[in-house]
Amino acid sequence: MMKPKIPARFTRTDSWAGIWYLLHGCVLWFGSGFSAYALWQLEAWPPVLRLPLIALATVGAAAGMFFLGSLGHEGFHGNLHRQRDVSMLMGIVGSLGAPLFLSTGVNLGHWRHHSHTNTERDPDFVLYRGNRSLLARLRVPLSTSAQSLRNVAGLLVGNVPMDSAIPFSRRRMQGYVLLNIVLVGASTTAFAVLAFKDPVLFACLVAAPALVAQAYWSLHPYIEHGGTGTQAHLAARNCTSPVYRVLLLGYTWHLCHHLYPRVQTHKLPALARHLREVGYFGDDVVDEPRLLGALRTGMTRALSA
Repeated sequence: MMKPKIPARFTRTDSWAGIWYLLHGCVLWFGSGFSAYALWQLEAWPPVLRLPLIALATVGAAAGMFFLGSLGHEGFHGNLHRQRDVSMLMGIVGSLGAPLFLSTGVNLGHWRHHSHTNTERDPDFVLYRGNRSLLARLRVPLSTSAQSLRNVAGLLVGNVPMDSAIPFSRRRMQGYVLLNIVLVGASTTAFAVLAFKDPVLFACLVAAPALVAQAYWSLHPYIEHGGTGTQAHLAARNCTSPVYRVLLLGYTWHLCHHLYPRVQTHKLPALARHLREVGYFGDDVVDEPRLLGALRTGMTRALSA
C-alpha cells in the first residue's frame, strides 16, 4: 500500500513547539537532577526511603538528558523551527544536554538511515547488527561516538562525499560541525568545573543521569528497529507507553517518524491514530504499548535485513 498523503495540520511546523521541547528537556533534567541532590542532603531521612526516590529522580534526569540529545536529530530534520537553519542551531544547542554528544556527526549519516532502513546501505544497521548479546549492546554509545567522529573528520577534511539528500551545503554543514565542536568543548569544560566545585551535585546532575541515559541508548536502536522489516510500514516500531509519552513527548512513535520525518514529535501519536483510521496501519504494524516490553525488545531483538 502506498503511503497516504496526510493533512496539513501534521506537516505544519510550529516554531513554538521547538521552544517547548527545549524547556521540557531542561526542566526534566535539571528538576530531577536537583531533586536527587536535595534528597541526598536529607540525611535525617532513612536510606530505605531516600535511595529509591534518588534512583527515581536520576531516571527522570536521564530521560531529560536523552530527550535533549534527541533534539539534535529533530533540529536536523527541521522540526524545531520553520526556518531550517534556526531549527538546526536549536538542535545543536539542545543536544549539549547529553555530555560529549556530537550530534552533527550522527546527522551526517542519518539521511541514509532513512533512505535504506534495515538494509546493508543503512549505516545504523551496519554499525549495530553485530551486537547480539546484551553485553555487546553496551558498546552502542562508544560505537556511535566513534562513527560520529569519523563522519565529522571526513566532512572537515573533504575526503568523504556528503549525502546529496542532506538539506545543507557542504560549507554550511562544515560550519555547523565546527560550532558543535566548540560548544561541546565549552559544555564539557563547564561539567568539569562543576565536578571540581561540587562533586555531589555533579554526580546527581551529570554523572549518574549520563550513565542511565547511556544504558538506555545501548538499547535504543533495537527498541526502534529490532525485529522489524524493510517495507515502509514495517521498518520501525511505535512504542506507545504513556510513560514514554510523558517523558519524551511522542519521540518513541518511531515508525510514524520514519514515514513522515517532517512531522514534529508531539504530533506523532495523533498521526498514528490517523493512519489507523484511514486503514494504512493494520495488524501487521509493529507497536509496543508497554514500557517494560520496549526495554525487553531492546535487550533481546536483533537487527536483521
